[in-house]
Parts: sequence; structure tokens; C-alpha cells
Amino acid sequence: YPSRFFDVGIAEGHAVTMASAMAKQGLTPVFAVYSSFLQRSYDMLIHDAALQHLHVVLCVDRAGIVGNDGDTHNGCFDVAFLRTVPGMTVLCPASFRELSAMLRKAVLECDGPVAVRYPRGGEGDYQDCHTEPATVLREGKDVTIVTYGVNVNEALAAADLLSQQGVSAEIIKLGRVLPLDAAPIMQSLSKTGRLITLEEVCSTGSVGEELLRLAEEQGLALGGYRLLNLGDGIVPHGDVEVLRQHYGLDAKSVADTAMALVKE
Repeated sequence: YPSRFFDVGIAEGHAVTMASAMAKQGLTPVFAVYSSFLQRSYDMLIHDAALQHLHVVLCVDRAGIVGNDGDTHNGCFDVAFLRTVPGMTVLCPASFRELSAMLRKAVLECDGPVAVRYPRGGEGDYQDCHTEPATVLREGKDVTIVTYGVNVNEALAAADLLSQQGVSAEIIKLGRVLPLDAAPIMQSLSKTGRLITLEEVCSTGSVGEELLRLAEEQGLALGGYRLLNLGDGIVPHGDVEVLRQHYGLDAKSVADTAMALVKE
């Protein structure tokens, strides 16, 4: 469809304004953009798309650690700033099937601005399709591990390692981080009393911070918690797996963190 494709160059702010104008005229624009470069569009997301609650679809590529693309391409901040955009929906597929289903949902079913965030590279062992806001992939009684996107692979692998040591981990995968459906997570925490969040985003504005706030608000006393993420979000150039190990986001590190939490 050559007449329906527009390359606006390195002008992400302009692209959001252009997409908003298209949506205002009844079209359904889909803006494909790298996570780190969507940052340039923050003003336009609020004033051009959100203010009028326009149906603009953002395909947010390079979400999380990107490795050899370089420092500037790591997508560490999109969850934090998109969660501040009024009326925004943020979907987080963890497999190719989920990506296809969530893109379809974003285009045909969602209202207002919506983002579908996905990483550089392919899928892992998890290849199922759960598009619900929150899905319990594995039940457990000792610790609740909450994650989204391809990090679900590390969480499931960590649960396998923990089971070998007699620790039962409940794995909850978020298909949507905004609006956040925290009810299943709060229910899980009332059972396990321990929370681990696994996110390839900066700590400020992370889902983990929001879950802690909600637990406190609901008077849910936690026996312990760990928010595993990318700290201040300035991630160096390097191999994805090496960086995950460095930040404690790989399966073994997650399992070690959970063991320490349970022993406390």
C-alpha cells in the first residue's frame, strides 16, 4: 500500500502530530518508532493525541535492552513516560502470536492512544498467546514474580530453578501495563506475601513501584520484595544476555534473589 505509507524521517514529534491529525479525520494511523526515540514525542503525545483522546497506534520497537544497537537505542523509559499520558493504553506482547493479536486489538478494539511495545530480536521458549491484562502462568505459594514482555522467559526459567530447591513461585504475566489490572497480583500477594518484579525499564515509574503503592494503599503487608529493573535507565552498550546478568534480570539471578527473599 504505497499510498498509505509515509516516511517522515528523523522527526518523531512531527510523526505523532501528523498521526493525531489523521486520527482526527477518521483514519487509524499506526506509527512505528523505536522506544528511545519516542521520547522526543512526549509533548505531542499529551497535547496532540491524548488531549483529544485520539486513536493513534504506536508500535514501540526496541523496548528494553537492545545490545549491540548501542547506548542510545536501549528502550528503558517508555513505560515510565507513557504511564503519565492521559488515556493511554500500553500492551506488552511476550511472543509473536501475542504481538499479532495485540496489534489487531490495538487497531480494531482499543479507544484513544495505544502503544504496543516489543523488543529487538525474537521470542524465547514462551510462545503461547495470552492477551488478558494479567495471566497467572504458574501457580505457587512462596513468592510472586510479576513480569511482562519477553522477560517472561527468564521468570519461567527462574521458577524451574526454584522448584528444584523446594521453592514454589507464582508467575504472573502482564499483557497490559496501562491501565494496570492489579487485582490478580494483590490476590497472589495475599497468598505468598513476597513480591519480585522483573522489568527491563528504569526504576522510576516502573510497574513494580506502582504495585508497592497499591499494596500499601490496600493495607497488604509484604514479608519482603525486590524490584528488579535497569536502575536509572542509562544502560551501556553490550550483549543482551551479559547486560541482563549485570542487572540481575537473567533466570539464575532472579532465582537467587527469590531464594534470598524466601530465607529472610
